[in-house]
Amino acid sequence: MIRLAKKEDLNELAKIYKDLFDDPAIGESWSIERTTDLLNYLYNQQGDLFFVAEEDGKPVGAIASGIKSWFDGPRLFGTEIFVAREYQRRYIGTHLLLEHLKKAKIKYNVIDIEFHTFGIENEFPQTWYNRIGFRKDDGLIIMQANVENVLKNMNFDLSDVKNNNIPNVLNYSYSDLSNLYSNLQKGDTAYIFDMLPEYAYLDNEDEKEYIESRITAMKNGAKVNLFIVGKKEQFSKLESNSLFNYTINSCYNNSKIYIVDVEEIKRLCSLEYFQLAQGLYFGTRENGEKEVFRDLWINNESLGILIKDPSINSYIETCVNNIMEKINNKELTVIREITPNN
Repeated sequence: MIRLAKKEDLNELAKIYKDLFDDPAIGESWSIERTTDLLNYLYNQQGDLFFVAEEDGKPVGAIASGIKSWFDGPRLFGTEIFVAREYQRRYIGTHLLLEHLKKAKIKYNVIDIEFHTFGIENEFPQTWYNRIGFRKDDGLIIMQANVENVLKNMNFDLSDVKNNNIPNVLNYSYSDLSNLYSNLQKGDTAYIFDMLPEYAYLDNEDEKEYIESRITAMKNGAKVNLFIVGKKEQFSKLESNSLFNYTINSCYNNSKIYIVDVEEIKRLCSLEYFQLAQGLYFGTRENGEKEVFRDLWINNESLGILIKDPSINSYIETCVNNIMEKINNKELTVIREITPNN
């Protein structure tokens, strides 16, 4: 049976993946921890395309991809497909790939798929890929390097990284982020993307302080554009949540709150969505200074990083502007747009 993966499948799938690819012959050494991290990343990135093959009530294989915008349309990339050794040669991989590509074509109209493989050209698995229509890309060369070696060759002082002395990049905690919002003033513009996890709007002091800081920014006269992005059923569940209701009923001055269906924004702004998916703040200060806060959950103490690199800021600004343009042109329909007057 082929079905969508569940979070509880990942531990078993990690064991299968490690058994297959923790192999010096292919130059890879995998631990269960690293394998679990990879599968969690794939699941969180594109869970609606993460399919599992189930036999005898347990997962025996899986396929997952990410989606990126490309010159000719959406493209599947970073694809991982694997089947437990004892279940190979039973067409399970074929069924996984078929279900994966059908869903990706119907839902996202993907044009191409790309991934890495290994082995000898006239042996499995390359013979299987060739049989169903895959061909080696003669124009694409895969480059690989150790990051520390490259940085050294570019005369970059690695001690800056290890001592956290990189200019223009600052670690930020929940409290730091709340302070940043509270200090926004008239003339400042903020775009805040609140990607709803299942545990959103919990009744705790950190969450209350964080929400209050965004409201303070609005009261101070900053132009805050707050995007609350989630599944429609999540919004239904939040109807009785006091913090959520407080948030959407606390819009001041020239700020706006946009409630957006996650599937709608993924369909119409796929590249922009994946740039913002971990949660993001993009701001322009009255003096013209630009800054990006990326929610990366570095550890339990640090929420993420504040980036002040012009190239990153410019790229994120383009993503934000593309979303705003689609909203203003009525291409991207929002569930609800809240202004101080409604």
